[in-house]
Amino acid sequence: MSQNITLLGASYSAVPAVNLPKTGGGTATFTDVTDTTAAAADVASGKYFYTAAGVRTQGTSSGGGGASNFTLLGSLSLGTISTSSTTATDTGKSITVKGIYDYDLLVCEISVDTKTNNRHAATARLIWLTAGSAIGTKNGATIATATWNCRLSSTGVATTRSGTTPYGIYANGCTVSAGSTGDNGQAVITIYQRYNSTSTGTINGAYTARVYGVKIYDIIGG
Repeated sequence: MSQNITLLGASYSAVPAVNLPKTGGGTATFTDVTDTTAAAADVASGKYFYTAAGVRTQGTSSGGGGASNFTLLGSLSLGTISTSSTTATDTGKSITVKGIYDYDLLVCEISVDTKTNNRHAATARLIWLTAGSAIGTKNGATIATATWNCRLSSTGVATTRSGTTPYGIYANGCTVSAGSTGDNGQAVITIYQRYNSTSTGTINGAYTARVYGVKIYDIIGG
């Protein structure tokens, strides 16, 4: 990135950095970083970078190479959901994310924030984006058959399962469109609920949905 600046009454255009003399000799370089797009989760833990605001920030990623293959596209507080019905029903809630044309796969993760006698802790579901004839353009989506589900025992111990019948609070549908100008594609994901009668307690808690974008090329080591 570069900026237009005025120094000692003279104007300069498209200046990417300025070298200034130091008191003890030599020069100090001040570089414009306003085009920085990295976040702490993109940078390896223990390493530092400067945000677009010029703030020195420590990375938090534990992934190889310091970059995560999962990009958070959006999150939504679903509020409190309570049901003991074993029938899959629409919660009336959905999450919309944009910029999906850059990704091949969406991961919709829904986790509980607060709970009361609640046994459904979290779910995760994969949504494959299908492309049309134009490279990079997605015109459909297919939700994977299996759903990862985490439940809590009466003592609070987490157990996980993967099955073809989803339980808890989960993504159940995905509609893909071009969205508005500049959106680079959008997906609207509907949220359903279903109580598992083999668990003691009901679905009764406040949940948050998060959607991540994944590039298959990154996963396989491109």
